[in-house]
Amino acid sequence: MSTNGQTPAKTPAQTAKPYGTAAASKAKKAEAAAPPESAAAVAQDDTVKAVEKLEVKTKAVNANNIARVANSQLTSNDEKLLPLMSLKTGKPIDKFPATSKDIEKLGLTPVDAMLNALEADRTGNEAAKKERLRVQIGLKPNPA
Repeated sequence: MSTNGQTPAKTPAQTAKPYGTAAASKAKKAEAAAPPESAAAVAQDDTVKAVEKLEVKTKAVNANNIARVANSQLTSNDEKLLPLMSLKTGKPIDKFPATSKDIEKLGLTPVDAMLNALEADRTGNEAAKKERLRVQIGLKPNPA
């Protein structure tokens, strides 16, 4: 104690913060200033999404190949078609024709949507698109 009424000066050891406090404080400040997701996390998330998308497409391609083989064995236009899967969603294509004779009843919009779901060429007139859909399904082209 000081005898002159003043408080004694503190030593550096007495004024220092507990070990690790300064580093933790700096880390908190850096964390607050950084964006919520780092570039590495975003890149990894993009990679995961790309792999998942590729898996969906691969499974759809495999399922479609099996369906095409089965559809190619049909002997009557009244036999049930095995539906194809969308390469984008991996789910059965909406409004897929039940039989090969139902293809001729389809309008241009559903035919375009099916060709798009199969990532097939959509050029040409309505007849050309229906013929392309027949081939995509696994059926023989209509004879000329």
